[in-house]
Amino acid sequence: MDQVLTFIKNGGVMMYPLILFSFVLIALGFERFFVLRKANTDGDELMEAVKKTLKPGGDATAAEKECLQIGGAMGRMFARGLKNAHRDADAIEMAMEQEASNELPILEANMTIIKTIATIAPLLGLLGTIAGMISAFRAASQTGLSNPTQILGGISEALVSTATGITLAVLAYLFFNYFANQSKKIIEDMEYYGGELVNYLTGRID
Repeated sequence: MDQVLTFIKNGGVMMYPLILFSFVLIALGFERFFVLRKANTDGDELMEAVKKTLKPGGDATAAEKECLQIGGAMGRMFARGLKNAHRDADAIEMAMEQEASNELPILEANMTIIKTIATIAPLLGLLGTIAGMISAFRAASQTGLSNPTQILGGISEALVSTATGITLAVLAYLFFNYFANQSKKIIEDMEYYGGELVNYLTGRID
């Protein structure tokens, strides 16, 4: 623990917002992981559940309840489509599109914050670098080269904050790309299996 505190102290004042951003990033990472995991549903499994419970033209109430029980973004979208199963294909598609649009903010929530951390972190590290170098040059101008320890301390401060900022930015970019891809996959599955459900309900396919 003492080593961690010493590391933070050596990095200068810019280490404090960087440490704060790191805690925010970890919290958002856990939040996104569990939300997207809960939102993700196996489309094939969902379609099989619908086909076992409902035949085209039949009462869709039981299938709707089954989809809500399975849950996830696709399950809720299917339930909305099944609620309108007695209507024509365009109406079913519109109903599911509306439900999908309600799910999008949940799937993409907090992604802007993660991207902002990825952008700002290296800039804060660079600002810490500048502050450290200013401190080192000031020490050199006041004492000359007779006190190299103080000069090297300023340079060390600059390097620590820079390394921390870049490391945090790399992690934030990895988090952003991973969660963005997961969200994109869920949306693409919703589009594909939503079309499959409409085809099945309207009798286009068996």
